[in-house]
Amino acid sequence: MKSRLLLYVLALAVSSKLFGVIELGQTVPNLCWTDVNETTLCLDDKLQTVRVLIYGTGWCPGCNSEMAELAPRAKEFKDKPVVFISLSSEGYSKQSPPDTNFLKQWKAQHRIPFDVAASPKDAGKLFFAPPNYIPNVVVIDKANKLAYKAVMPSIDTLFAEIRKQLK
Repeated sequence: MKSRLLLYVLALAVSSKLFGVIELGQTVPNLCWTDVNETTLCLDDKLQTVRVLIYGTGWCPGCNSEMAELAPRAKEFKDKPVVFISLSSEGYSKQSPPDTNFLKQWKAQHRIPFDVAASPKDAGKLFFAPPNYIPNVVVIDKANKLAYKAVMPSIDTLFAEIRKQLK
């Protein structure tokens, strides 16, 4: 069992280097997306805030349940330097693009009070080695360093991490 675990950890380390995955503590580049209003939304526009990137798709059951819980609870951070961005790489079916109509429906369906944008295919590939699981979440600190990343974290765990970054 220990040898299997060691092999798994080694494989993760090698794949991270091989695929250029951004690791905890590393600087995050200026990423940009097209938002629900068809305008460009970039990380550098939100410097000096904690940025929370929520990657998913419309067809993903876990993504839908995550957003259904996260969206109403995000008001906890309303007057704090925190920016949430919901990033969809596909619409309500596999291979369907996250076009403006989908983004508007996604925002309305989940009553999302924050930015919603289209993400390139393989959501989160800069942060997670293949296979790029969804839903996944990334937290970038005020110094523009990757502070946290997880596949399907609980909202309680995610919010505890955000609170930690605000201290």
